Amino acid sequence: MNRSATRLLILITILGGPVGAPAQSITLEGYLNLVRENHPLFARENLGPALEEASREAALGARDLRLDFAPGYSTSQPLPTSAFSPTKLDQFRAGTSLEKAIWGTGGRLALSWTSDVLSQNIPNIVLGDISIPAGPPEFYQHDLALAYTQPLLQNFRGTLDRLAYDLGRYSVDMAALMALENQEAFLLRMGSKFLEWVVLGEQQAISAERLRLTRQQLEQVRSKRKANLVDEVDVLRSEDAGRIAEQGLLLVAAQVKAKGAELAVLARSPELDKPDFDLFARVDYGTTGELLAHLRDDSRLLALVAQRRLQLERRHRGLEELTRPQLNLVAQLAVKSGNEALDNSLKFDKTDAGLFLQFRYPLGNRGARANVQKSRLELRRNALESDEIMLDLEAGLRNLKIQIEELEKVMTLNEEQIETARRKTAAELERYNSGRGELTFVIQSQDNEMAARLAYARNAGSYHALGLQLRALTDDLLDGDFIGKDRRP
Repeated sequence: MNRSATRLLILITILGGPVGAPAQSITLEGYLNLVRENHPLFARENLGPALEEASREAALGARDLRLDFAPGYSTSQPLPTSAFSPTKLDQFRAGTSLEKAIWGTGGRLALSWTSDVLSQNIPNIVLGDISIPAGPPEFYQHDLALAYTQPLLQNFRGTLDRLAYDLGRYSVDMAALMALENQEAFLLRMGSKFLEWVVLGEQQAISAERLRLTRQQLEQVRSKRKANLVDEVDVLRSEDAGRIAEQGLLLVAAQVKAKGAELAVLARSPELDKPDFDLFARVDYGTTGELLAHLRDDSRLLALVAQRRLQLERRHRGLEELTRPQLNLVAQLAVKSGNEALDNSLKFDKTDAGLFLQFRYPLGNRGARANVQKSRLELRRNALESDEIMLDLEAGLRNLKIQIEELEKVMTLNEEQIETARRKTAAELERYNSGRGELTFVIQSQDNEMAARLAYARNAGSYHALGLQLRALTDDLLDGDFIGKDRRP
């Protein structure tokens, strides 16, 4: 196999593999969907709301029944205050209680049971020859009590009880919005890489066409040289132009292959053959007014700030609640019984009842008032953040829209420049073939045409990259519901 045939085989392998092998293409939307399905970032970001929901569910623990059990033993030698005072007293106590927070009212319902066993040593009362027991050596007593505490001011209707759980709802929503924002930012990066691949593919096609023309030209120059119509230097110039074109093709083909391999790994795809994308299509993204209205109504960043404001407002209400005095109404009802015999100590024939008011208020209450003032400042800052974000979004949108519109004009000029370069190349070639021009001008004109086509491809890539940024800014890239209208001049 000669040298030229070897080079041709290498180029065929680079440009597309074996002749006749089917090439499967992939669109931009198809690639982004592939990334969404396979890249771990999306699964990781989706865990954010789930984590916040788990944290929120933890706040429900305040509604659980609380069980307390407190057994104990004590022994003492009481000071004798009367003839009936025991010289030694042993007490065994077992107490248990159940308490339930009632979030609807803010109250607390408690049920308790207490059992005591008293073992006492009381000296008998001696009257002459008569010894009279002063008290039973053992005594059993039991209490069953029900108590309900109702806040009348602070935490009325459970405002503070539900605070952590209510705040958690907004944290879940904000985590979901942030997950979508992070996913869309990642898709923007992947879409930009895909467009780089598309532009490199177009550069490869231009370089391949340039190489084909230089080889065709070389054969013609060699034929003319054999007929002594041109000098040897024209053959050398044609060969040099061919080598430069071949080098350029090899370099860009390697870049295409490397970028395709990178995109395949990021999408966890075994292979990506070639992109299916109309690089030179124009897209109608809508008017600036329509896009601004869409941003004001549906921007995730604005929704994120709005959720934060709702959270701050709920927290502010909780802080204001803490500035109120604590005034609680406590109602208690208990039944009890006792006897020196265990069997007779469970009759519960005695009752206790009570209704009480509890009042507590720190004079000055500076801590709570300072927190309320801080909360007001945070709400004010949140309102300013919303305005700031809308200004940034509008500025970014107008910037991108102007760049896109101006690039469309530049691409139109590129098309005119390419057409002019083609006509100039044809004219230079005609002059050369008729013996009225030099090969140097032909090669230079062909290079200018190639440079014009490369500039067109790069500008088209920039145009669509700006379009991706615009779609990400308006939250249409992740949703995949953007329907662009192709417009060719």
